[in-house]
Amino acid sequence: MLDDTLALLRRAPMFEAAADIDLETIAERLITLVFKAGDLLFREGAPGHYICFLTTGRLNVWKDTEGSEAVVIAEIEPGRSVGEMSIIDGLTCSATVTAQTSSSVLALTRKDFEGLLNDNPSLDAGIYKGISKLLSMSLRRTTRNLVAERAKNPTNH
Repeated sequence: MLDDTLALLRRAPMFEAAADIDLETIAERLITLVFKAGDLLFREGAPGHYICFLTTGRLNVWKDTEGSEAVVIAEIEPGRSVGEMSIIDGLTCSATVTAQTSSSVLALTRKDFEGLLNDNPSLDAGIYKGISKLLSMSLRRTTRNLVAERAKNPTNH
């Protein structure tokens, strides 16, 4: 089980610069959470208390629209993470996340994340560099999706 967790963390962009010993320290602080299809992980506008690394299942990321409907803006597959933004900036969740199928995640609470950085200063710069890369990848994906949507509806911008 530890080997699987370490492999998952090695693939996570936010930990790509971390040494194996640091990954083991991170792994010790992870908790397993299990969700049934339809269960809520994060609600848009609510405080974000943890980052999740999906190990099994699929998650949907929803965004509220100006109307009353919500739109799925992303599907999360095993190996990807959600919840990074509110862990970093301390603000509320930017989207709602639900389990599309029965799912399992490894979660790192904000308190443990901050403890890791305080207890292991060598991790600090590497983690923030990895998070920056992750957020950059997300922004690029969002921009591609926006361009594709605007190309379908050229009069709506």
